[in-house]
Amino acid sequence: MNKTILIIIGLGCAVLTALAIMHYNPVSIARRHLNDKNPRVRQNAIWTLYINMDKQSSQQIRQFLHDEDIGVLINTMIYLSGSDYKESAPEIRNLLNNKNDAVRRAAIFALTELNNKESVPEIRKCLNDENERVYSQAVESLGELGDKESIPRIKELLKDKDNWIRYRAEKSLKKLGVSEEEIQKAKEKK
Repeated sequence: MNKTILIIIGLGCAVLTALAIMHYNPVSIARRHLNDKNPRVRQNAIWTLYINMDKQSSQQIRQFLHDEDIGVLINTMIYLSGSDYKESAPEIRNLLNNKNDAVRRAAIFALTELNNKESVPEIRKCLNDENERVYSQAVESLGELGDKESIPRIKELLKDKDNWIRYRAEKSLKKLGVSEEEIQKAKEKK
């Protein structure tokens, strides 16, 4: 991206921040920028609404679940899950099949934050994703959502090459009620 454009975007964000500090309402300013053509501006507007806990914009922000910009998509899912906007779960669930791994990971996170148990079968499929960050997020989420059907696959991940995945697998198994002894046996099993 051109340095001039980056500077202009940075200045735009700085202006929004300065206006907020000077007692301007950041929520109303962010709402006006939701339909900006620049995806970075939309992304920052959604984030501003999220950190200001503006739940009144949920319906308007939901449209961005179809945005082509990855940053806008991710911020939209974070906003909607933080706003407890459960109506968005089916659309977020569709993003579990997105080609971008960051989007798939954010979708798993958002569905977990929404406590969307209907999404468990689709999240369970993510345990076999080719991207380790995606299946690592799925391991943690399935533990949070209480999915006992995923226990055998999560036990297999106790032997993953990545320490972080092994840690998350053990943590999830404990949340799912698997005993320390059973976890130890699974680690030692060939």
